[in-house]
Amino acid sequence: MQTRPHRQETAMFRPFLALALMTAPALAQTADQEARLADAVAAMEAQSLAFYASIDPRFVPILTPPEDAPDFSDNRRCFMARLEEGGGPDMLEDYITALEEISASEITTLLDLGANAPEVMMSDVVFAASFECGSLSYSTSKMVTPEFLALMDEPEVMNALMGQAR
Repeated sequence: MQTRPHRQETAMFRPFLALALMTAPALAQTADQEARLADAVAAMEAQSLAFYASIDPRFVPILTPPEDAPDFSDNRRCFMARLEEGGGPDMLEDYITALEEISASEITTLLDLGANAPEVMMSDVVFAASFECGSLSYSTSKMVTPEFLALMDEPEVMNALMGQAR
């Protein structure tokens, strides 16, 4: 009788074990993609801060995260899930790769940044995921604040951001 309950318990756990083995590679890929996205977002945040600071130093206190800045990892995980749901795993990979490439280059003007944005960045799926999941970083959360928008409204600042002579 001892062997019979043991067999039943083993049989009961087989589906869970099979599921764990099948999903392990996917979880590793997601963790890798999550790390890559976080690194690319951090690099993009640094590029943005450097660009905006070069235009007007008043952007620095707005965009510089404090030591106790909130963590946006939940937002990034939500964003990744929405991209994968709406566009598939290839779209998610294409987005991360595009962000890695953009974050590795210097921002010179907002016009150039927009003109050189890969198609995947302009997808309706990306915009919907951004809207649903929120900001991916501290600086992007601050780009909708009244202080940031007030600076953007100044004609000389906007002209400089667009690459037009001051």
